[in-house]
Amino acid sequence: MKAEERTISQILTQQICYEIPPYQRPYSWNQENIQQLLEDLFEAYEAQNREYFIGSLITIERTRDKHYDVVDGQQRLTTLNIIIARLRDHIADGASKALLQGCILPTNPLTGQAEQPRLALRKKDQAFFLRHILEGQPIAENNINRLETPQRNLIRNAHVVDEFCQGKTEQELKLLANYILTSVYVVFVTTFSFDSAYRLFNVLNARGMPLSNADLIKNSLFDHLNGQAHKSNDLEESWLELESTIGIERLDTFFGHYRTALTANKASSALHEEINLLIKGVGNPFDFLDSVKQAAVQYVRILDRDFADPKALRALNALRRVKYEDWIPPLLSFLSLNVEGLGEAEFLDLLEKITMQNWIRRLGSAARLTTYFQLIRAIRNHRTADDIRAIFKENAHNEEFLRFLGSDIYGQPFTNAVLLRLEEAPHDESVTLIYSGLITIEHVLPQKPSDSYWVERFQPEEHQQWVHKLGNLTPLSGRKNYQAQNYSFDRKKKIYQEKLQTVSFTLTKDVCAHDEWTVSAIEKRHTDLLQRAQATWSI
Repeated sequence: MKAEERTISQILTQQICYEIPPYQRPYSWNQENIQQLLEDLFEAYEAQNREYFIGSLITIERTRDKHYDVVDGQQRLTTLNIIIARLRDHIADGASKALLQGCILPTNPLTGQAEQPRLALRKKDQAFFLRHILEGQPIAENNINRLETPQRNLIRNAHVVDEFCQGKTEQELKLLANYILTSVYVVFVTTFSFDSAYRLFNVLNARGMPLSNADLIKNSLFDHLNGQAHKSNDLEESWLELESTIGIERLDTFFGHYRTALTANKASSALHEEINLLIKGVGNPFDFLDSVKQAAVQYVRILDRDFADPKALRALNALRRVKYEDWIPPLLSFLSLNVEGLGEAEFLDLLEKITMQNWIRRLGSAARLTTYFQLIRAIRNHRTADDIRAIFKENAHNEEFLRFLGSDIYGQPFTNAVLLRLEEAPHDESVTLIYSGLITIEHVLPQKPSDSYWVERFQPEEHQQWVHKLGNLTPLSGRKNYQAQNYSFDRKKKIYQEKLQTVSFTLTKDVCAHDEWTVSAIEKRHTDLLQRAQATWSI
């Protein structure tokens, strides 16, 4: 290993190429990071500081003085390429443009053709980096949000540099570019083997570099190559397939569900540590990653609601309204391992029922997980369909769940989900209702009645008994109209009918069909809705 100070000019203007190795994380600097670096660089330039130290660049030398893998410093190195590329695009002077071009994407002076870029990102992002950063080709604004996170970071950070440059004269930009090349330093560290570089990479991460669980899991997979560097590209390709299926932002969440779907236990240590043990159990990182990718396909089905059976889709929509995701691991296990005689629609229907029962019964996490863990173990142990049905039945508490639902439920985390599910229950299963936008829960009988209409019809104890119960609640679109909450029933109905023109709720239409809102009207509606809930969620 050797280390020496080098300027950015020495890093980027010699015949040197840098490559991001496959075990590295993707480009993750955001707009705040590059804004801070730009401000610091310009401040140092204005102060005419003789040196500005930007950190270390740790590499493994592949070809002497020509080709290096970047072990640490890729975020800064990539960001410097973005800054230099955008400075080039904002400077008109031909000689200056050529100098900056040579720092990032050398051009053959005889043919005018671009040569190999100084920096090669991971395979998935390199073509985008070359086209839209190094070559400066624009991208439509409405396409940016469709990009995956690393490419979105690249283009948005380029826009930050554009905004910075627009406030400067060309002379200022040329002098700043010169300052970056000649007065900004890195400590250039070179190692000479894959194992040495990889150990150094792990030491740096152990000292607190902010890697995600997915980054560390990827790191573990490469660690299990046991120094077989020739297989690293194949492993990178397999990992990129996983990223493409799931999306980088969702990898950590997916791995959490996947771990539970395999172990049927609560986490006892950090996620990446537990996944590392699972990799060891399989032995071959490629075999492990293949099983992960198969589960990833099923996970995306869950997220995308990709179920053709209307009964399955309705149950999944109800599950997606639940405020926790503990139900995903048993579903992931079921979808990954076929259970003969138990179809997706039936399993999802039972899973919805037990999940809603336990949610409405206000069970804590440990009690909820007990049922899910039993299901996962049964599925993974290849138990019969009847055995799995029996687990649902043994954990069901139909009467208790109905008692809870019949009590005061306003303000509970499940209230919206209950009303929306009861709203669609009478419809044919082929009808799938997806609600977007703000939905609020309205008390028909007001919480604080002051209008004579309510005072004349409800005694204080009757108001207390019924105001927060299912029979007195109905869904409306949009924000609550607090000024209207104490109006008489007739005036309220007019407000409801206006709201129904935006989003039509059958439950609210039924309320509007009443001439009067009385104790008997609430009681009957309450009984009807409980019967509907019983038919929907009893096991």
